[in-house]
Amino acid sequence: MPLFFRSKQKLYLTEAGKRYLKGAQDILSLMGRTRNAIQLLGRGPEQELHIGVSAHTGALLLAESVLEFSQRYPNVRLVPHEGYSIDLQRMVHTGKVSIAMTALPDPAVPELQAIPLLRDEFVLALPAYHPRAQKAASFETLPVADLNEFRDEVFVRSTPDTSTYLVCERMLDQAGFRPTIAFSSPNINMLSMLIRTGCGIGFLRYRNDPALSYYRLKNPPYSYNAVVAEPAHVLSEPERYLTYLFYQHQVTLGGVRVRTDTLMDIIREFAPGSHLPEDLL
Repeated sequence: MPLFFRSKQKLYLTEAGKRYLKGAQDILSLMGRTRNAIQLLGRGPEQELHIGVSAHTGALLLAESVLEFSQRYPNVRLVPHEGYSIDLQRMVHTGKVSIAMTALPDPAVPELQAIPLLRDEFVLALPAYHPRAQKAASFETLPVADLNEFRDEVFVRSTPDTSTYLVCERMLDQAGFRPTIAFSSPNINMLSMLIRTGCGIGFLRYRNDPALSYYRLKNPPYSYNAVVAEPAHVLSEPERYLTYLFYQHQVTLGGVRVRTDTLMDIIREFAPGSHLPEDLL
């Protein structure tokens, strides 16, 4: 069976070619995983890398990165420690973890070495049946409002052990009012569900959810997803590669990738000559 056909001096895969290519990729992937598994049986992990991750974004990024990381470093075992922003920073300071993937209210923190990867904009979320709910096709087409227009609403909000709390505190200080709080939780998924069910309105990162309506704010609040470590800590090669993988998988609908000199050096180390995304700051 032919695997290619030619059109205008270019080669294209036939249906048989597509299936052959997929099968070859699966075989190569299986060979790599099998080889790594056998190596681990023979020698076992020689090193443990303790890493702090948030219970939501950080945990998901780590899960997406584990396979690629273990294929490159089969003798390094990742040991995750979950927590919220303040907990993760404490783990770094006490040496429980060497690096942590967490959210920060600012791209730079005086008491930490921070490598920001993504700037994420917070939006005001309302249940879809709220009188002021408006539908929008995308993040870019969301309506814009002044936070003061919602000063009489009941809110749900995050707790002080999260970076979201610090971002929201700054925003409310600028708006000059303190809303009535119906419920507080550090869990973003819980806050989202509370808003869906009508317990109040609140600040979330944008997600395409038909049960919610969103407003962007005139002075938009941001948080920064970043890899953090002690100021004097020199990132090892596995730590730098994990940072690179986090950057590669770090995509949200309202987020913008951040470029720093440190991050650029890491990208060049593991993806030399790669074309960087156009959405870099």
